[in-house]
Amino acid sequence: MKRLLLRHGWMTSLLIASATQSAQFKFPNQTLTVPDGFEVELVATTGLAPRPVSGSFDEQGRLYVTDSSGSNEKPDKQLTNPNHRVLRLEDTDGDGKFDKSVVFADKMMFPEGCLWYDGSVYVAAPPSIWKLTDTNNDDVADVRVEWHQSKTLTGCANDLHRPYLGPDGWIY
Repeated sequence: MKRLLLRHGWMTSLLIASATQSAQFKFPNQTLTVPDGFEVELVATTGLAPRPVSGSFDEQGRLYVTDSSGSNEKPDKQLTNPNHRVLRLEDTDGDGKFDKSVVFADKMMFPEGCLWYDGSVYVAAPPSIWKLTDTNNDDVADVRVEWHQSKTLTGCANDLHRPYLGPDGWIY
């Protein structure tokens, strides 16, 4: 099963594409065409993740979503008062649609990408990559470690994007 985050117009949706028939899905401002054997289903809307940037699933099927605050202040100003966040979406009733959203981590610099790996969420939030861990199972990252600092913040969104897990088990 493939899961896609799709932003169209002012509405953002999380879509699941699974193997069935090929099709085009029309939205108000665009058409999404999926490869043969896929179908698209709406599983979350802006009520749960207002401004999603990226997401990563854990082994329980929960989705960690980096969420923008909508601010377009200059980077130096955002560094003094970071107001973006990481949300955790969950399907609590087992119907295949997310129905619960909690703020997993707040006060983040613009989170451009995330990776769930080995019990933690690694978030690219220029100029750093943060390792966020919920050690007491209260749905909030209570341990925040600046895992990597690139010291590059140009303000043109080319600074630092998503951490990836390589086939060798290393994070890139």
